[in-house]
Amino acid sequence: MAYKSGELKNTRDYFIDNLKAFLIVLVIWGHVESNLRPVGELTRLYYFIHTFHMPCFAFTSGYLAKSVVKDGKFRAERYFSTLWLFVFFRLMNCGIAHAFGRQTKLEFFDISSAAWYLLALSAWYVLVPLLLSMKPRTGLAVTTLSGLLVGYADNVSTFLTFSRMVVFLPFFAAGLYLSKEGLAGFLSKYEKLRIPAAVFLLLAAGGFVFLGNPLGSCARIVFGGMPYSVALKTYAPYGFFIRGGLYLFAVLVSAACMLLVPRRKLWFSYVGKYSLAIYILHILVRDALLYAGVFGKIKKLPGIYMLLSIPACVAAALVLGNPVFGKAMNWVADPVKQWRQREKKKALKA
Repeated sequence: MAYKSGELKNTRDYFIDNLKAFLIVLVIWGHVESNLRPVGELTRLYYFIHTFHMPCFAFTSGYLAKSVVKDGKFRAERYFSTLWLFVFFRLMNCGIAHAFGRQTKLEFFDISSAAWYLLALSAWYVLVPLLLSMKPRTGLAVTTLSGLLVGYADNVSTFLTFSRMVVFLPFFAAGLYLSKEGLAGFLSKYEKLRIPAAVFLLLAAGGFVFLGNPLGSCARIVFGGMPYSVALKTYAPYGFFIRGGLYLFAVLVSAACMLLVPRRKLWFSYVGKYSLAIYILHILVRDALLYAGVFGKIKKLPGIYMLLSIPACVAAALVLGNPVFGKAMNWVADPVKQWRQREKKKALKA
């Protein structure tokens, strides 16, 4: 199915909404599965998902970040609202922990939890003017080389989420440089490759799940937050090439996924529209269940029950993606902007 000319002018890009809906379900399941892990096959699927879902998410963030610069001016409110959401996220994390009597430190600098993405995103927004000042080939070359080399810095890891920020930056840059017409052209040009794309995804996932994780002891490199000396140990000297291979694999899997994603508005498209709210809320729900001992009880059940975690995460995305939650999070992120939009709507109706 090719884009129609009118679709390119639509204010909402339902392809991106559907892609983000798919990715946020993977994010939720990854955060749930990491607290279960009694079934080896699911753990290997967990590592397969991590090879591409955050790179692809960074790509969508970059694709939507073009508006950070408008009429040649940097829109600082996008940066500050995202940074504030990071602070809000960390405050809520600690609030949930204290509500269950857990001792935890309110940390804003050494970040290894899910809040890292908001901090990285705010940093990427600041880099948008610089990236746009470069030619796409130059920007992609610089960011890719930086991502490959940062792993050799042993003192760079979770502080200000710098390692992950640099490792996933090439995908953000790729999305930033790709125009809407360019994306539409790619999807239309390679539309006939949907079946090969589906077969490739099944083979890749099957290779991880049933043949054993091909990354072996190097599997932790997929998280992007560790130096090569920690993630790869004896293979650290080859980190440049191992991560380079993962970059290529992430591009291929992401491209295959995009070819299979529907490009029109569907009943679940709203999940992608409010994926940011889901990203924050699902962690708070997960933490509450974890502290309440729910995951501990589930782990005692037969392994077959762990398969239910997948449809449960789909259901969680559908519930947490409710527009009520999404709009509430928009108010949290930027109340001034939301108030102005509401007043503008009132004026138009008057």
